[in-house]
Amino acid sequence: MSKVKKIYVNTNEKMCQYRLNQEAFNLIEGINKQYKRIAVVCIGTDRSTGDSFGPLVGFMLSRYRIYDFDVYGTIEDPVHAMNLTETMAKIDQENTFVIAVDASVGKLEYIGHIGLCEGSIKPGSGVGKNLPAVGDVSFSGVVTMGGIMPHVMLQNTSLGLVYKMAEITANSIKHVLYKQQKDKKERIFATA
Repeated sequence: MSKVKKIYVNTNEKMCQYRLNQEAFNLIEGINKQYKRIAVVCIGTDRSTGDSFGPLVGFMLSRYRIYDFDVYGTIEDPVHAMNLTETMAKIDQENTFVIAVDASVGKLEYIGHIGLCEGSIKPGSGVGKNLPAVGDVSFSGVVTMGGIMPHVMLQNTSLGLVYKMAEITANSIKHVLYKQQKDKKERIFATA
């Protein structure tokens, strides 16, 4: 069994946007899955500062409709523990490439990092919830420390940090969508 590739990018690094864009594009290009649609599932709630990472990314992406993709989970219509299963049932997962986005808790030295991983994410696992795994690729924003009382830690997370991480993640996903759709159009024109 091969080891799952996981990359962490520190949002305080000067070149973090460039690095995350490149890593995300290379990771997604390397996945062997045939699909007709792309869906970005942004998990979390607007009722907790730390857990608003996913809905903020979804909100930012929902404003860029020039790309051909579906967004699930925004600050107005979040995807969370109560409706995750129902939301995933709406997606034809066999013919859709699913990008999952969720906040996570982690070690102190990883706060402010965005994790990028081939494969699914287990939403709610950091706070003891047992929810279905989501995504062919996943972005996780390490917003606070894990351990004792993660719910309280999520409530007291800096909105500035979460917003900055959400903006970088949304820009990275837009970059990948742009490159994929540009490459797809070039392939169509080359065969015409």
